Amino acid sequence: MKIDIEIELSEEENRRQAFRAASSGQVKMTIGETTVELLDISATGVAFKTDQTFSGYLEDVAILFKTHKKYRLKPRLKVSFCGKGRCGAEFEGLSDKAHMALSELVVSLQKELIRRERALREAAEDGA
Repeated sequence: MKIDIEIELSEEENRRQAFRAASSGQVKMTIGETTVELLDISATGVAFKTDQTFSGYLEDVAILFKTHKKYRLKPRLKVSFCGKGRCGAEFEGLSDKAHMALSELVVSLQKELIRRERALREAAEDGA
């Protein structure tokens, strides 16, 4: 017997549907000539700090990072929220190649986080 389950999420809870990874300083993002502090990135979007208020679409964006090679993506971003010094935006119209590069980046960032947490845990166990 199959049971139908329905979960309702608010817009706030369902903003981005992909795993978000902190950029850890390994990803640089610019809007125009201004570098913004990237808070996190996923295969579907970004969150960043800014003292400006954005809405609609951002066209003059560059995201730079390195996995097994260097990438410079020029995505179109659809701003989903912006306020209190934070903005979130979704990628629009990315190529399959760009999506694959972002997925590779997120996996790389996840692996690094796991390695750091493991090292901290082992250091704590050795010191105990």
